[in-house]
Amino acid sequence: MGRSREAEEASAAGDDNTFDDADSSYLAMGTRGGNKLLGHIFSCCQDDARRSIHRAWGVTVLFMITFLVIAFIEGKHIQQDGDAPMSLVIAAYYTAFLHLIIIILGTFVLKRFSTAFTVGCFLGVTAIVSQQNLLMFVAFINYQHGDSYSNAIFADLALALFMLMGFFTLILGHFRDQIIE
Repeated sequence: MGRSREAEEASAAGDDNTFDDADSSYLAMGTRGGNKLLGHIFSCCQDDARRSIHRAWGVTVLFMITFLVIAFIEGKHIQQDGDAPMSLVIAAYYTAFLHLIIIILGTFVLKRFSTAFTVGCFLGVTAIVSQQNLLMFVAFINYQHGDSYSNAIFADLALALFMLMGFFTLILGHFRDQIIE
């Protein structure tokens, strides 16, 4: 299959960064430092990328453990409210259980079983759970049932986890070559 006319012109002009060029840097973006923006953001972590990933994971785990405790407290407060819907109680408990599983599996993947497949799956899971934490923030920030103070703490911690897990996903994605054995 031949290259497009634009790719031929760009190649002749010395610009090899086209989308349909198989050797372009767009296909390698995120690997071996190909993404210049992330490379600039994480330049301070470049010397010891593996340790930076483990530090970021440690901080994320601490927040997830705190979130786990707060989620059970929030679920209990909502259950005590007689006319509160059961859906958000289930959402709080489900999210807590999901974070517990991610803590265990994520630590296993990073410490013992760092293959390309497991690290890739872990990247996908952290990205999705990060987005779920944003949805939990939106659902609980102005929730009227239960304890409003508990709702606000739960929602704020979900927002903090959204940002932390997003950051962790970026740093793990950028330095995944240093983690994969």
